Amino acid sequence: MKSWVIAGIIAAFAYGVYSIPLKYLSSDKYLKAPLEVIALGLALGVVVTAAGFAWLRSGGATLLSAPHVWSYLSIGAAAGAVWLIGTLTVTSAFRDPATNVAQLIPLVNANTLVAVVLGLIFFNELQHGADLGKIVIGGSLIMVGGYILSA
Repeated sequence: MKSWVIAGIIAAFAYGVYSIPLKYLSSDKYLKAPLEVIALGLALGVVVTAAGFAWLRSGGATLLSAPHVWSYLSIGAAAGAVWLIGTLTVTSAFRDPATNVAQLIPLVNANTLVAVVLGLIFFNELQHGADLGKIVIGGSLIMVGGYILSA
């Protein structure tokens, strides 16, 4: 399997997963965190993940210690960390000159399916108006399109 396909799959899951804590943070039904706090939490997740990435790459001591933060910041940081994993895998895939945007990005956009499935599981969205028939058809089209473009 080509490395960009693996990178695309990892990025798809990462981009799909991060929408779950964002909904939990922002929805009126759940935490309804202020947008500024969500943004700070995302930034914190990016900084912590970037520091970990730098530490792993350099083999040095930990650059940042785990901060004790409020629940809004920690959930936002988790979403930011997952988002950065996806961004780093896409970026690393683009290092290969053979990687085509037209092939990689449709594969990465399979994150829609991850977010849909997680939304159905975590937020019971079928009971809140989600149409399972349209979800199955749309998801199938995404997978077929991603497969065709990545083959």
